[in-house]
Amino acid sequence: MMDDHDSWMIASLILLSISSAVFLIQRFYFTFLDPIFEVCIFHLPTLISVLIFLRIRMAGGEKPG
Repeated sequence: MMDDHDSWMIASLILLSISSAVFLIQRFYFTFLDPIFEVCIFHLPTLISVLIFLRIRMAGGEKPG
């Protein structure tokens, strides 16, 4: 069974992949999304999930044992 650390790591990696793909497509191929929509739907949740993952990782490193 996965713990919070593993779940947030997987979620962060998936969101980073999707966010990167959308960013690259939007910038180099064609624009199909409004920039505000892109930030709110893809990049902001990615940033939040990475920050949560890092916070869990840092808190886990401080626990004894």
